Amino acid sequence: MTDVQIAAASDISWLRLPAAPLTPAVRQALSATVESIGYIRHQQTVVAHRPALLTATAALAEAVLRDPEGALSLRERELIALVVSAENRCDACVIAHIAALRALGADELWAEQVAINYRRAALTPRERALADYALKVTRAANGVEPGDLDAVRATGVPEEGLLEAVAVAAFFNLTNRLNSGLGIQVNREAHESHRGNVPG
Repeated sequence: MTDVQIAAASDISWLRLPAAPLTPAVRQALSATVESIGYIRHQQTVVAHRPALLTATAALAEAVLRDPEGALSLRERELIALVVSAENRCDACVIAHIAALRALGADELWAEQVAINYRRAALTPRERALADYALKVTRAANGVEPGDLDAVRATGVPEEGLLEAVAVAAFFNLTNRLNSGLGIQVNREAHESHRGNVPG
């Protein structure tokens, strides 16, 4: 297990809390993140004050983003996460998901275009349908209709992929609100990671 140290929540958010106690569950969750991406997300540092919430959100992140048996590709899941985060104006998540797309080999300019206005980015028809669907789920989930799912199905997304798309969108609506509602700062590590991807 990686040795971890965390900042006071008050140093990286609006909460007036010290550093969370590093219980075994907290240490395990944070170590897994360091091993995966090389640093601890500020959101995790803050949420560590509620270990059950930390472990639940970490497990849900794994399920929605990294399930190897998923119907959606990792790129498609990160695309949805970025579209949702951009719509919610969550700076920490936008920067983190641009970095995640770069880590998957995406062109830097393309990832930034997606964040600014995905409609102007070079998306495949399937990616565009997933982005449109995620945006509608984010803006007005009570307005989603069967035809919205049909539009995504028409691009070859299977039923399990629809379930995954909604789960990714819903999860990042949660994390965006945690970040924005608590003033959690952007991780500089995310901003600086995986630079230099250009079209090949």
